[in-house]
Parts: sequence; C-alpha cells; structure tokens
Amino acid sequence: MSPNSISFKSFSKVNLGLKILDLLPDNYHSIFTIMQEIDLHDTINFKKNLEKKINFSTDGTIIVPNDKTNLCYKAAKLILENYKISSGMNIHLTKNIPIGAGLGGGSSNAATVLLALNDIFNLKIKNRELELLAMELGCDVPFFINGGTQIAEGKGEILTPLNINISQYYFLLVFPSFQVSTKWAYSFFKKDLPNTFDSHKFRSFQASLDWKLFENDFENIIKSTYPEVVEIRRILEMNSSIFVSLSGSGSTMFGVFEDFLKADSAYQRLQNYHCCIVKPHKRN
Repeated sequence: MSPNSISFKSFSKVNLGLKILDLLPDNYHSIFTIMQEIDLHDTINFKKNLEKKINFSTDGTIIVPNDKTNLCYKAAKLILENYKISSGMNIHLTKNIPIGAGLGGGSSNAATVLLALNDIFNLKIKNRELELLAMELGCDVPFFINGGTQIAEGKGEILTPLNINISQYYFLLVFPSFQVSTKWAYSFFKKDLPNTFDSHKFRSFQASLDWKLFENDFENIIKSTYPEVVEIRRILEMNSSIFVSLSGSGSTMFGVFEDFLKADSAYQRLQNYHCCIVKPHKRN
C-alpha cells in the first residue's frame, strides 16, 4: 500500500433463498430474498490525487474491467460530482470475489467506494441517502451499505435488517466452471408469475432460521442448462450440510455446516472444483 492511502474491505454475500415474484412495469421482477454478508472479500485502496480525476486500476486472481465501465469508477464519479469534490482519487481494486457467481462482488465494490469516499471526505452522508445513491448503480448495491443479514424486496432495494445470529455456521462455497449472466437467468421469467409466496414466515425469524423454508427459484433453470449443479448439490447433501442452495442467479453453490470439520470433510470431496470455507460477516 502506498503512503497516505487507505484500505477498505469489500465483502460478498449469499442469498438464503430467492423468490421471483411479480413482473413490474419496467420489466424488472420483484423479488424476496434474505441476503447474508460473508467474509470472502476484495480489497480497495484509496489515495487522493492532485489531478482532479479518477484513476482506477485492478489486480488479483479475478480479471475485471479497469476502465470507466467498472462500478468502482461509476460510484466514485457519482460521489465526486454530486457533492462537488474538487480532489481526484486513485482507486486500486484487488479482486478475489469471482464474477458471474451470484456473490454480489461488483455491487459490493460500488457500495464500498460510496462508503469510503463518504468517510475520506467527511461528507457525513446518512446511510439511507447512500442507499438511494447506491440504487443508481445497481439493485444489489444498497444492501452492501449496511450489509449483515437483511430481507431484500422490490428490485432488491427495499431492505429490512434481520436480527438473527448465524455466526456459528460455516459456509462452503463451490465455484463451478461456468459463469451465469443475471440477464440471461431472468429471461426465463418473462411473464407474470402466480404470487402464492407468504413472506410472513420469514419475517418471524428471531433467534434462528428455519432452513427448510428456503429455496432459490433460479436453481431449476441453472441445473437444466448446467447439470454439474446437481452433482455439487448431491455431494454437499451427502456430507452433513444442513442447507444447500444456489446463490443469487448463480453460478456459486453453497452448503451450510454446523462446524468446520464437517465443512472441511465436504471440501475434501469437492477437489474437482474451486472451493472455499467462509463465515457469515457481521459489521460492528
């Protein structure tokens, strides 16, 4: 890290169930999901510059665009222009969260830039205002302003914190060999869907989750095109996971385990895939 730079972690998420609901007038679907932040993260470094422009660069195991199309750049531009910041900013992203994986990496990066610049320039923007800015960048971005465990509704921007503790669990993430385009996945839900979903069951969670309630509507679509998802689910279920699901629109599959040894045992049986064991992330 260069002198006078400051570093922020940008965490990922999994979806604990994801229901696709009504088709909205703008051709988006409304959803209902519980998002859980996890400790797999990217790192973003920030340093002011005198050039009065945004310089953006990347490195890491995952290759992403390092130009004006990147959400980090767009988020910085949004803050600098909206709040009339005269200083420029050097932003360097070290990328570890896989893309096209349903883990919200790009959305998290955008939210982290908003939070970081709010802090660096002492703008004192309330988190609710940051969530509104975040929605201009993408439907999942508002979640990452506060992170933790939240119910997400509407397009993902209607957020309700969920006061439950799942810190005892281990999540085994399994990354298949393919990426999934969210746009492609949603294309299978063109028409209005019968809305028989009862969200009240989920709002009553207090001390613990009822894992049996969760399912992801994208999984049937993904497995019909990519049958390796079925095999990953089978291995996780055979090796002591208490819950298995696709995250978001995929491609990541994950299993939830009651202790590390069980998670590691399943990990050993998935050596044909890139995997990692992570914990739920709870912000201070």
